[in-house]
This record gives sequence, C-alpha cells and structure tokens, in this order.
Amino acid sequence: MSLPILEQNSYLSLVIKDNHIFANLAYTDFNTNRSYILTDLTDLSPLKFRMDDNVFSRNFWFEYFTSLEKIFGWDIVQESWVENFKFLPFESEGTGLSGIKILLDDNQPFFKNIYSSLNDFSNDIALRVVDKMYMKELLEGLSSRLEYANILWLDLDISHFSAYTYSKEKVSSGGIFSKRTAVNDLFNTSNIDWSNEIGLIDSLNSSKLKAFVSADISSEEMIDKWANFIAHSVDSLSDPLLEDLLRAFTTVQNLTIKANGKLNIEGFGKSRSLIICSGKVARILPTKYLLLSLIDGFELEGEIDMYIDTQEKIISYGKNFIEGSTNQDIHILKRDILEDATKILIPEIRTHKAKNKVILSASITSQDFNRKDIYSINPNLEIFKLPYISNNVVVECELKNNSYINDKTKLEFVSSPSGVVYKSLVVDSRFRPIIYGPKVGDNRTKLQIWLNGDKK
Repeated sequence: MSLPILEQNSYLSLVIKDNHIFANLAYTDFNTNRSYILTDLTDLSPLKFRMDDNVFSRNFWFEYFTSLEKIFGWDIVQESWVENFKFLPFESEGTGLSGIKILLDDNQPFFKNIYSSLNDFSNDIALRVVDKMYMKELLEGLSSRLEYANILWLDLDISHFSAYTYSKEKVSSGGIFSKRTAVNDLFNTSNIDWSNEIGLIDSLNSSKLKAFVSADISSEEMIDKWANFIAHSVDSLSDPLLEDLLRAFTTVQNLTIKANGKLNIEGFGKSRSLIICSGKVARILPTKYLLLSLIDGFELEGEIDMYIDTQEKIISYGKNFIEGSTNQDIHILKRDILEDATKILIPEIRTHKAKNKVILSASITSQDFNRKDIYSINPNLEIFKLPYISNNVVVECELKNNSYINDKTKLEFVSSPSGVVYKSLVVDSRFRPIIYGPKVGDNRTKLQIWLNGDKK
C-alpha cells in the first residue's frame, strides 16, 4: 500500500518578492522514481510606478495563470469562472494541480494590495507571508534535516539585503558531579533597506564603497552606469564595469550587516556550516565576484558549504522537504530544490613566508577515473570544477607552509549522489586580513592577482 501523496502529484508554489514572481511547479511520481520542478520568472518592475493603482485585478491574475499554462505546457485553469477562480484538480502529469500556495515576502512593495487581491481572487490558494518567523522555522528545519550546526542565509536583492543566521549552541550547567549539557537554538536577522532609488544611486558616492571599486572609469560614467542599472531591471550582466560596481556594492552591504553585530556568526566555519544565497545579486553576479563579496564582507574563515538558489526553490518547498512524507501537500526530494553545492576552504596562514607558495594540495579520486592532483597557491582565490559522475568522488586535502583549517592540516570530503554533490571546490589562499586599496588602481592589480588562479 502506498499513500496517495507518494504516488502521482503536482503542486504549484509562487514566491512574490523584489518585484518578481517566481513560479515553481513540482511534479512527483514515486512509483516510477520521477520528480522535477518547472520554473518561471516574471519581472513586475515595469509596473513599479503603478503598483499603488488597481493593477492586481482579477483579470491580471487570470492572465498570469493562463500564461503560465502555456509556459509550462500544463493545464492549470478551469475554462469557466464567474465569481470565484478555480484551478483544475490534479489528474495526471500535465493536467491539474493538487494544490497551490503563494508566498509573499513582507518587504514586497505594495504588500497589502497584492495580498488582498490574491485573497479575493480564489479560495483555492493558500496564502503565506515570508517574514522573520517563517525564516526561523525554515532555517531550524534545514539545520536538522541537512545536519548543519550553522546556517547563514543571505537574500541579496539590490534594494533590500537580508541576512539570517541559525546555530546550535551547546550550553553546560551544574557542578562537576551534576554537569548537564543542553543545546540552545540561536536565530538572528539583520537587513539593509533602501527606501528609494535616489538613495540607492547616491550610495555609489560613499567613500566606503569607492574603497572596493577597481573599475577604471570616471566618477561621472560610474554614476551614469549605476543609475541606469538601478532604474532598468535586468536579469543578466554582460558589462564588466557593472559587475565590478555590483561586487563592490555587495561587499559593502555585507560588511555593514556584519558590523552591526546582530548576527551570530561567531565560530561560523569551525563546525558544519552552510551558506544559502538567494536574491537578484546571486542570480546575476558572476560566482567569483559573489564569493569575494561574501568572504570579504563577512570576513569568513574555515570550511563552509554553499548553495545558490536562483529560483527561490528553497523558500517555495523547503518546509515540504523538511517535513518529508508527513507533509500533506507534496513530498519533495533534496535533489529537486538544492542545486549542486560548492565547498569553500579558507585556510589560516600563520606565516608570511608562505607568499607565492603552495597553501593546499589535494587529490581527487574515484573508481571512474584516474587520480587528479590540484594545488592552490598564495595569494589566489581559486575555483576548481569537480567532476559529476554517478559514483562517489573523494577529495583529500593537505595544508602546506604553516597553514591550517580549524587547526588541522588534513581534511577530506566526499561528493556523493546519495549525499551532497559538490560541483566545485573553492580555495582562498590569501593572507588575512584582506586589505583593499588604497586606490582604484591598487584594487585592480589585487583582483587580477587574487583571481589569477580561477580554474572555473
């Protein structure tokens, strides 16, 4: 006997945040071991000057869902509707839904207008608000299900940077003969909001931000490029100068969030630690620059895993994954919502005699190929692509020249289809503390040296 939820099932989840609608339609059939998620992204930015009007009418949502049908090739909408919009009940792959939920970020502009319009649109929709409590429950569940002691979730949207930390802290009490150890769950959050585009554009004039820029252009051209980028929503970057400005901007935002002291990142990277990165910046900023902004902004060290979620799948279905087969909506597998991970190693280098020397050597082995050796040299930040195969890949690392990770000179991890699949290994072999500047030209030289070993 199998439960209906473990047979064929489909579910639609929408996340509305940062003037975008992220649609994720999940289909599962565990009788045939078949599951996948269809995704779509709709940019609402062209409506941003009209969102206080009656834009989100019943007709707007009807047109949205009928358009989604064509994009997904999936029958969603009942043809006839008068007073109350109805979705087709699930019948088979490609036809109908077993349920639909819409998650509305509490920082979404004109939140009340959107929420009330959806509430009036259909009784079939389960409406949820993504707020501090929602994120606390999500991170707590992910910590237990994925077995990470520390999680740093960064939602990096241009006008709103949010950071959430969750950690398990062991606390001892009692005397020598009555010692007790308990585990405290610590959750904290911090954010930066830009209330208007003018302030966001003017932020480029700050001396702190200019200290991280390496672009060789005039201040006037810099402001012009940045202003156009802010004013016109884009979902990809092809301009190296804009990439540099966004890297510098993101680094400063992360530094500011860390400096305010609201997050509990003490010890992050020392025990099993995870970064989850979502938001527009994570979608459009090249990985090497995103890594620099995270590592330098939060002054990270140690051993860290990282997932980048460009489609808001974890927000959409994270709680379904946590609850497993007990969930009443749909049973979601880890592989469906988590892209392949990145392993980040940031050694502590205890002597400057290690300059230009090998900091880490590693062997990559599997029964499917001959051993491969890789090396990371000071002062590079290097990205090594790991092979994706059906069998385990074992990576054994050794620290050299008086370098350590959590006081160890040797460590090992496994990329496994039945566990965590790692798409890449990042080794940051730069001396600490990381120093930028003092001039734009110096930053340009330093970035060229740091990223010289990029093996992506």
